Amino acid sequence: MEQHTAHLVLKNRRTTLERVEKFISDVYFTDCNLRGRLFGARHPVDSLSCFLTKERISYEDALKRDFQPAQVGQTFGPT
Repeated sequence: MEQHTAHLVLKNRRTTLERVEKFISDVYFTDCNLRGRLFGARHPVDSLSCFLTKERISYEDALKRDFQPAQVGQTFGPT
């Protein structure tokens, strides 16, 4: 009986590992797996702009600010 149980555990472990592999895969099921949900499709940047502020502001206030052009890779602040 123990051999039969060990075989089932190995089979279930293998199935579990395959399912986990698919869940984090960048090839399989990317429309619904974890990697696809977290990172999604990639698109080139059309434009990028920013403005500097020292305090947190609302979205509505941010829309009223004077934005300056920015570049991909540009750094802002100490963090």
